[in-house]
Amino acid sequence: MKTIFTLTTIVLIVIASLVSAISFKFGNYNVSALLTLTSFLSSVLWIHVVSSKKVILR
Repeated sequence: MKTIFTLTTIVLIVIASLVSAISFKFGNYNVSALLTLTSFLSSVLWIHVVSSKKVILR
């Protein structure tokens, strides 16, 4: 279950980043900024959860 969650999270972060880049290319700057912020915060949260000593990874 942990592997599925990890892979799904990584894929969603990458997809949000790609959609953000495409939105910026076509001039949708607000959507691009929102997706960039979402990708960044998701990545930071994912790294924090994975590296936290309180979470037992089995």
